[in-house]
This record gives sequence, C-alpha cells and structure tokens, in this order.
Amino acid sequence: MIMLNIRQIQPYELAAFAAIGNHAEEAVLVQSYLEKMIGLGSIRLEWCYVIEEDGHLCGRIAFWTMPKVGKPLAMVLLELPWDQENYISFGTTLLEKTLPIMKTYGAVNIEHVLDTPPVNPQFQRHAEKRMNFLSHLGFHEIRETKRFEWQVDPISATASTRSLSFLPLSEAGEDAFVEAIMKVSALTLDQRINDERNEVGARQHASELFEELKEMEYEPDWWQLAYDAAGQLVGFVMPAKAPAFSTIAYIGVVPEQRGKGYIDSLLNQGTSLLLAAGESLIRADTDVSNFPMAQAFLRSGYKQFSTRKEYSLKLDDH
Repeated sequence: MIMLNIRQIQPYELAAFAAIGNHAEEAVLVQSYLEKMIGLGSIRLEWCYVIEEDGHLCGRIAFWTMPKVGKPLAMVLLELPWDQENYISFGTTLLEKTLPIMKTYGAVNIEHVLDTPPVNPQFQRHAEKRMNFLSHLGFHEIRETKRFEWQVDPISATASTRSLSFLPLSEAGEDAFVEAIMKVSALTLDQRINDERNEVGARQHASELFEELKEMEYEPDWWQLAYDAAGQLVGFVMPAKAPAFSTIAYIGVVPEQRGKGYIDSLLNQGTSLLLAAGESLIRADTDVSNFPMAQAFLRSGYKQFSTRKEYSLKLDDH
C-alpha cells in the first residue's frame, strides 16, 4: 500500500518545491515567480503543499489569490507524477487534503488554467493527463481563450484613424462604467461572460464584474470611456496590473458601434497607458470564438503565445 504524506512546505524548501517536475532552468523561473507571489501576498507559504512518498517529493500544489481579495481563488503550479499510472490517485489524495483547508480560508470556488504549449511559470506538460485529472475531480471548463502578449510599439501598428474622445473613471464615475459594461456584454462572443450574464441578469453581472475588476491594481485615469465625434458612447478600455504582469483587463465596443474599427483605437489607448506607466510585459486573453478581438490584438502589435483552458470547481460539492 502506498503511503503518501501531504504537507505544507517549510521556508527553506522553496527551491525543492520549484524543482518538482521541472528542469533546472525552469525551476529557477518557478522559484522566482513563487518568491514574487509570496512577496505580493498572492501566494502564502501555508498555501503551498507537497506530496511526499518515502521521503521523496513527487508532487506539489499552491493556491493563489489577488492581493486585495485574500481568500484562495485558484490553484497553480500543480505537478503530479504524470508518468505513473496512478497519477490521478496521487492528485486526488493531494486535493482531498488541501481543498478543505482552503475552505477555512474562505474559498468558495477554485479555478485552474491550462496553457498549451507550456509557458512560464507553470510549464504544464502532459496536457491530456491534466485534463483527465481535472475532469475526474469535477472541474468543469468555463472558457477557452487565445493568449496574446504585446511585442511592438503600438504607434507602429495599424490603428483606426477615427477621432475618439476619452473620459476617465475619475470623471465619468462608477455608474457610467457599470452601464457601459452592461451594454458591451450584450451579444458578447465571450462564453464565460455570456454564461455569467445569463445566470444573474445583465445589470447584476455588470456590477459584479466591475467590482471584480477593481480587485486588480490600476490608476483611475487608466479606465476610460470612449465617445465618437457626436458624443455617443463607443466603448471602453480598462488596463490594469495583475500580480505577474499588466493586462488589458476588459475592453469592448457597444453593439451599435461595432464594425467601424473603433476597437483598434481602444486597444492602442489601453496599451499606451500601460507603457506610459512603465509597464513592459502586457498580456491579454480573448475567447477563442472572438475572432474580431483576436484580429485587433494582432493588428495592434500583439502576438499569440498560447491557448488557455479555464476550469472551475465549486467547493460546496466537496
């Protein structure tokens, strides 16, 4: 009978934790990420666990949050002995021990993402086995996205020549942004936003999404509503900083203004705001079904670097 010991790591074990399932060069990057997240409060040492079998570390998991939130939101850096037939058994034991503990910290849902091809810092090889494991544990896929990263100066990218005026959050007010989010999310091509909107209703969804976006780091003047020459609302852009990189957190054009090239101006405005603030690593995701947004990223100097599956698990079911 296999006896597994699931335990929290000690402060001196960060390097050993990072090395599980990774090559030496990758382990250095994982450790750097882990130390950064711990410093920011996105990961806590007591949220990092290993699987120990006969004194050998053969698996790991960490739980992650937005620093402003505090409660665990997602699991990251998951590694199991994928080459063994019983990897699902190892992972099940790991989560049966750690998920109830995360509930005591306030976790309600735990999310997880799977990037292909593998990218820093998670380096998620064995994608098929990872999907099988998540399905076995009851995780359901909530969205698949294309991931983009800014590569060139947006000034050199193709942008709309249409004139727009921008009004920042500090002047427009929160109610105007919630109203704009409600309009933009109508007829959305984003599966997750559409599902959430249908579940709770358009206005409640817009209000909840706005509050969720406020959990990120941002300057009020970064979030901007856009208007055309006639003073009609075109859309908005909401750049922000996540713990690991900066991002275009949400962007969109209201339905009646779509198809006019405005998305290029909005995206370049958001990118320029982040660059002016000294941000250099800018990433953003869009639903695989949102072809117009994907094309806008490419026109504005972004390059796709991976595809991501997003999963979620309700802890009430466990």
